[in-house]
Formats: sequence, C-alpha cells, structure tokens
Amino acid sequence: MKEPVVLVVNKADGDEEVKAAGDNIVGVVLLQELPHLSHLGVRARQEKVVFVTCEDDDTIKNMRLLEGKHVRLGASSNNVDLSVVSNKDDCAAMSSEPSAGGDLFAQQFSLLTTDKKLELSEGPSLQQKSYTSVANGMSGVLELSEASIESSGAKAAACGTLSVLSSMSNKVYNDQGTPAAFRVPAGAVIPFGSMEDALKKSGSLKSYTNLLERIETAQIENGELDSLSSKLQATVSLLSPSEEIIESLKKTFDQNVRLIVRSTANVEDLAGMSAAGLYESIPNVSLSDPRSFGAAVGQVWASLYTRRAILSRRAAGVPQRDAKMAVLVQEMLQPDLSFVLHTISPVDHDPKLVEAEVAPGLGETLASGTRGTPWRLSCHKLDGKVTTLAFANFSEELMVLNSGPTDGEMSRRTVDYSKKPLSVDATFREQFGQRLAAIGQYLEQKFGSAQDVEGCLVGPDIFIVQSRPQPQ
Repeated sequence: MKEPVVLVVNKADGDEEVKAAGDNIVGVVLLQELPHLSHLGVRARQEKVVFVTCEDDDTIKNMRLLEGKHVRLGASSNNVDLSVVSNKDDCAAMSSEPSAGGDLFAQQFSLLTTDKKLELSEGPSLQQKSYTSVANGMSGVLELSEASIESSGAKAAACGTLSVLSSMSNKVYNDQGTPAAFRVPAGAVIPFGSMEDALKKSGSLKSYTNLLERIETAQIENGELDSLSSKLQATVSLLSPSEEIIESLKKTFDQNVRLIVRSTANVEDLAGMSAAGLYESIPNVSLSDPRSFGAAVGQVWASLYTRRAILSRRAAGVPQRDAKMAVLVQEMLQPDLSFVLHTISPVDHDPKLVEAEVAPGLGETLASGTRGTPWRLSCHKLDGKVTTLAFANFSEELMVLNSGPTDGEMSRRTVDYSKKPLSVDATFREQFGQRLAAIGQYLEQKFGSAQDVEGCLVGPDIFIVQSRPQPQ
C-alpha cells in the first residue's frame, strides 16, 4: 500500500521504529498510555508522525469502525481529532489544527506528539548529518573533563561539559531568584579504539572485519542482514575491556560503588532516524565483579550492530566501518524521582515554556515507554508559573537495591502515591517545577540551543545525567 496510512497499534515496548512499516505511515494511534518524552515519542517527533494514545474502550470500538476509510488525524495541545473525510486527497493529513469535520473522538485521546503541519508528500529528511570519523582510537580511560567528541562521542563530551557547568551552577539564579544548581554523577570514559584493541587481543579482528564488510550491502528481504547483525553482535558481546582499563577505572570509582555503563557513539541522532534508545545502557554493575562489568561493556559495544542501528546508518549514508562506540561509565544513582525535561514545549513549540515528565524511581520507566502516565509539569520561564498537566499512575517503580547483586538488573516496587510529595504536596510540586525550569534555562543558554535533558532527584539534590539538542 502506497497511500498515507494511520496505524492503530495495540501495544508498544518502546524499541519500535515508527516508519519501519513504510514511509507512508503518517499517524499512529497507540492503545496504551505512554510518556510523551519517551524514546519512542522522540523518534515519532523527529519522523514527523502524529502519535496519540487512547485507552477508552468505547472510543476504541468506534475507531475500529473506521478501518479502511479515508480519515484525517489532527492534534493540538488541547485535543485530538480523528475525522472521516470524503475526499481521498485529504485523507490522513496531519495538522496542529483539528479539522472542520468535527471532534469525533477528541476528548478520549492523549496527544503524544505532533508537528505544526506536514503535507503528505513530505518525509523525514535523509540529508546526511555530519558525524565524527575516528581514524585512530585512544587507549586507557579518560576523565570526563578530558572527553571530546573526537575521542568519546557527543554524549560523553556533553557530560564533560555538564560537570563543568555543575561546578558553577550553585551561583546561578533565574530572574525569579530560583537556583539553577545541579550535580552530576562521577564518571569516566572508555574511549574509541578500546573495542578494536579488545578484538585484536581476542584474535577475532579478522572475522569481525569480514562481517562488517559483508553487512554493508546485505539484503534485508532474504534475512541476510539479520543474520550478519546477529553474528556481529555475538562476536563483539564476548569482548571485555582490558585489565589496565579496569584498574584505571578503580582510580575514579570505589570498587563497591554501583555503576551504569552507557553508550556514547560517533554516529548519534543521524538524519532519517533518531538515536534515542538506539544503543544499549546496562545499569547496576560494579568493578568488584570484573566479569559482569566486562560483559556489560561488551553488550554496549555490541549494540552498535543491532538491526536498527545498522539501518539507521544506512539511511543516513554512513558506512558501517565508520561507526565507533565508546563507553560512558557513571556512578549509579538511587533516585526518588527521574525526569526528562524539554526546554521548549514539545507540543506547541512555545519557547517560553519548559515541559517535564517525571516518574518514580529510575528513569528507564520514562525512556523505555513503560505503560502508564508520568507526572507532567509545564513551567513558564518568565514568571515561574507551574502548571500540572498530569499526575503519574505507573503501578511500579524501578530501583536498584544496595543489598542486591550487581548483575545488570533492576528491581520493581509497587508505587504508593500517598507517600509521593509530587502527588500530595502542591508546594513541593511548584518548587520542583521551578527548579527544573531554572536548570533547563541555564543549560539552554550554555549549550546554545533547546535541550533534551535527563536527570533525577536524589534527596534534596537534582542530578543531570545527560543533555543533548532537543528534537524539533
């Protein structure tokens, strides 16, 4: 089918590519609640696809009667409108303005993402975005302050910048007198070239190079690409960092501290496909267990060759051999709350508003697209007014137990919202929203553009773990 299509999808786990089924996908109705700023939501926004959610049984029943009909899906910050249209040429159009056809289901949908307006003929830009070509990698371990895009990728370099900004932030206040103070977790980087060194030492460099050459032109339809992808991942996932790297990391981290190992590549946020959730991160590991720590690093390296990652580079015109992966190692935090903050409203693109989604416990609940609704806060940069857009209803929160094993896994606990200040204390909610706005505005000014910020609240302190350009 080549005509524009609005998909109705029963469930999602957050790893989906919105346009994997075809470039003619112009809208998606997901029959479960999902954080707006999840990785899936970010990818939908970058691919210019209207993405809304609906859990109302009656609305879903009526919507299914529209299967095969020509429709228009409109979305705004106020409502969502799915309307039947008589003219085939008008079908499946996306707009920020509800159509004149009426509010067929407007009150029962939740807006996930939209763009101002998109004609049917338009698709995601496939113009090649610049990336860092790494000719010769480095060895050893870098302190965060030493991380650069050339040695460690944009994510690690941004975290290095965050550590500098954090040291100055306790003296920064916005116009309302709200502090922009934040902290960053301790961190270090296993730089580009370390994976290749491990391949040489393991004797698997030749077979790896052969697989990499073959996957450049591998066909999708006959399963060749999937087979080569699996072989590449299997080869790389068996690798571990050297003993020298482990010993160097012990100079930065206490041996018993719990850590998270995160991807930081030279090919992130390529044109045509977002890097949000593209590569792996493994939580809850420790240098006291070098084997499990090494296996986690191997998994991060191997995520460079997942099917989705390979296709993202192919779509952007980037040779597979040019893709390099470093590993960002950070202290694992034990947050009360985790958040994703966009410094420009992602719904109506208002530069005067910051919008945050907040979840109890670890941030994977937000990033992975766990079923449910987060707390949603909007704060005006000029007057500090905080608006609560939604209250959280996740049934469980993710956490890491200090007494548990360092095995890369997280624990789940039932959420008691009667004990969550963000639900029961309006003053706390306002002050927290204002602090997020002040920090967001500070980072926006320092990085020079709207930011997509990830962080958490640990006791009284706000930690920022990542900041990158906000998808537009």
